[in-house]
Amino acid sequence: MSTARKLSVAEKIGFGMGDAACGIVYSSVTMFLTYFYTDIYGLSAAAVGIMFLVTRVLDAITDPLTGLVADRVRTRWGHFRPWLIWFAIPYAVLAVLTFTTPDFGESGKLLYAYITYTLLMLCYTFINIPYCALGGVITTDEKDRLSAQSYRFTISSLAGLVVSVATLFLVDWLGKENKQFGFQATMAIMGTLAVIMLFFCFFSTSERVRPKVETNSSMMDDLRILLANDQWRIVAVITFFSSMAGVMRSAATLYYATYLMLGGIESAAGTAMKSAFVSTSVVGTIIGSIAAGYLAQRYRAVSLFKNINLLLVVIGVVMFFVPPTWLAVVFPLYFLVGFFHQMYQPFKWNMMANAADYGEWKFGRRITGLSFSGNLFALKMGMAVAGAFVGFSLGWFGYQAGNPTQTMLATNGIIGLLTIGPSISYFILYWLSRFYTLDDKMMSQIQRDLAHRQQAEEINTPEVTPALISTGANNHG
Repeated sequence: MSTARKLSVAEKIGFGMGDAACGIVYSSVTMFLTYFYTDIYGLSAAAVGIMFLVTRVLDAITDPLTGLVADRVRTRWGHFRPWLIWFAIPYAVLAVLTFTTPDFGESGKLLYAYITYTLLMLCYTFINIPYCALGGVITTDEKDRLSAQSYRFTISSLAGLVVSVATLFLVDWLGKENKQFGFQATMAIMGTLAVIMLFFCFFSTSERVRPKVETNSSMMDDLRILLANDQWRIVAVITFFSSMAGVMRSAATLYYATYLMLGGIESAAGTAMKSAFVSTSVVGTIIGSIAAGYLAQRYRAVSLFKNINLLLVVIGVVMFFVPPTWLAVVFPLYFLVGFFHQMYQPFKWNMMANAADYGEWKFGRRITGLSFSGNLFALKMGMAVAGAFVGFSLGWFGYQAGNPTQTMLATNGIIGLLTIGPSISYFILYWLSRFYTLDDKMMSQIQRDLAHRQQAEEINTPEVTPALISTGANNHG
């Protein structure tokens, strides 16, 4: 049973807190973990690249399995909400352990990094996939669902701002000269905040869309239905390249600020400047999330998605040719990157929810958890490829950790990782959006048909399938 009752502001805020909890650790990983591993922990860039590829691919494989299990877990709190509190504390503990530097020798440290990072990403999966699926079952009202996604990314961006502004200062303040301890203590604070926010999300949200219980369904049947969903496939590829763009840029940011903007000089002023640069993009993401909610009420989501990605291509190409020391130009450009990148995120995640609705409309089965977990699989694969690419590229460019003077090849390579690499992904997103057909008109028809179908089931009468369903399957299959 489902209802399109409007969500309250309190529930939208509570829903957003779940992503903020995920993001406060995820942002720490994307912004600082590569730099931590190479410049603090002492691993080579190539070793980090291989590790990111291996661990993230292994982690991504668990995403569909988690979605399949989540769809089948039934508690009095729903399918998805309980996962938030089951794994909240392990998530915080693993965040601390991942940013811990034991004295195990070179091989031992690498093995420790593999184990802790893999377990952290698995725990992230066990929280984030049910959380993302929760966004598809809190209401059936598409505009209200998009509004909740806008709240989500605004609040998550605020959490990212906390990470970008506070992390380096906390590392210096808590660790003094010992940056290894500084990172460990800082992640203890971030992990504690994540636990509080996950509990807040659990107690302030509800699952209103209750899919019909399938007694004869198998996991393989669910997978076949998912892969037959053409719109889900498009959204999954979009998710992959969106993840590629964001992770590549985030991983390169601290290298760009440290070695190209500051010349590798470590100082209190340098820490402030690096935090300011990282935070500039995050401030852009906050404003972009707010703008997304405003624009979504006035313009077609698909057109906005296409045009935003085209703008990001242009900004990245322009930034490639701007010298990193031109701070008055670099800072505004980096703000715009964050602004436009985050502006399209609510549209992208709403595409996932729409694809799940489309799958139920077309095949008569709702597999929300698997649908979102499949997209998270694509996101993790994007992370894996981007993280590995950054590590391999730094090694190939001849990057030397801690060396204030980098070679010309390394310098241009770092700039390219921050600008041209993401721009290529954004251009692919612009091109892919032509194949996404679930516009506002189509989704309105789908919601009407699903409502009629549900009414027929509730009064125990044979359902007459609307003509549009059969023709729609042909038009969109």
